[in-house]
Amino acid sequence: MSSKQERPPSDPQRKARFREIAHGIVAKDRYNSKYGFAVDTAGAIAQALERAWRDGVSGGPASPVTAIGQADIGPVEWALIPPRPRSAFWTICLFVLARDDRPALGGHLVPAITTAGTAGWELVIPGRSIDRIISDRTIAPLIGLGLIERDPDDLACLVVSGRGQDTWAAFLCAWWALSRRSH
Repeated sequence: MSSKQERPPSDPQRKARFREIAHGIVAKDRYNSKYGFAVDTAGAIAQALERAWRDGVSGGPASPVTAIGQADIGPVEWALIPPRPRSAFWTICLFVLARDDRPALGGHLVPAITTAGTAGWELVIPGRSIDRIISDRTIAPLIGLGLIERDPDDLACLVVSGRGQDTWAAFLCAWWALSRRSH
């Protein structure tokens, strides 16, 4: 009798990498379709699967690892933030914490109502009118990951946490290194 091979444990980093690859394939195909270029979705998926299989055989990035989850301290890996909350977090950090040599403007989120009439959070930046309300359902995962927290001085408001600041700094370092490699 042959025994069943045990499946490797679920790995959030691997799953996030695969999700990013899938998003890239879909985005490229939508773009190509919109502008009349050839679309080869099946070919792109086959290439991604082949690359993942080769990496698994060679022990590369897609090989099974025993990471059960993200530690509760330190920065969160950027790819592990779900896409819509990640986009909102990027916007919040860009205004509140800044990047490059631009000064941090500071700011916070205050309760608001979205145009759809649901609970949300408005980004408030001193001296600026952003006019951006983000759905509570988009902010909730950021709170769950510890990237956004209640303002200790005003519990009705939300601010970027220390972990959120570390995550933004790690993202900027990785982005800067990646952009330097591509030039």
